[in-house]
Amino acid sequence: MHHQSTMKIGTDAILLAAWVDLENVENALDVGTGSGIIAMLLAQRGVGAIEAVEIDERSAREAQLNFDTSQWRQRFKLHHQDAREFGRQCKSQFDLIICNPPFFFQAFHGLKAQRNLARHAEYFNFDDLFQLALHCLKSDGSLAVVIPAGEWDRMKKAADEAGFFLHQKMNIIPVDGKNVNRLNLLFKKTEPTQLNELFFVLRGQDGNFTKDYYALLKDYYLGF
Repeated sequence: MHHQSTMKIGTDAILLAAWVDLENVENALDVGTGSGIIAMLLAQRGVGAIEAVEIDERSAREAQLNFDTSQWRQRFKLHHQDAREFGRQCKSQFDLIICNPPFFFQAFHGLKAQRNLARHAEYFNFDDLFQLALHCLKSDGSLAVVIPAGEWDRMKKAADEAGFFLHQKMNIIPVDGKNVNRLNLLFKKTEPTQLNELFFVLRGQDGNFTKDYYALLKDYYLGF
C-alpha cells in the first residue's frame, strides 16, 4: 500500500532491492523508506532485522501499517525522524544501508511540499548520505543507492570525499537502444580488486519487459 506515501512504489526501488547483494547481510537500514517497499523486499529476501527511517509523517504512518500487516512484521523497526539526525545518534551498526535518495538538485520545486521533501536533495543530499554511512555502517558493510545517471559525478565526488569506493554498478537502460538513465551503485569503505559492472535493459523496443527483467523480479510481482 502506498496511498499516503509522498513517493509511490516504482521500478527504481524494486530493482534496487532485488539487485543488491545480501550475502552476509543480517541487518539493514532503509533510509527514506517511503511506503516501506524496499525494507519489505529485503525481508522477503531473508534479511533478519531491518530498521527504516522516514521524515514525512504520512509516509511513516503508511510504512508502519505495511510493516504491521506484513508476515515479517517482527523484523522491522521504524524511525520517524530526519535521517541526518538519525545518523548523528546512530546506536546500531549495519551490514547494509540502502537508499532511493532525493533525485533533483536544481529542479523546479512543485507546489506540494511533501513531494518536494521526498524528491529534492536540498533536504538530504549525497554528502548527508555518506556521512550517515560513516556513522552507521559496519567496517565491512555496504551502501547501496539508485540515482539518475546524470548525477553520477556528484555521487562520485561525495563518495571520494567520504572515503568510499564503488564495488558494483548496474547501468539501467529503460528501452533497448536508449541511453542509460539510472544507476544502481554499491559502495564500501574498502578498495575493490575490480569493479563488478553490468548493463541491464528493462524493455525491448516492442515495449515488453526483457527476459532479464522477468528473471530478476519474478518473485516480487504478481502475474509474472
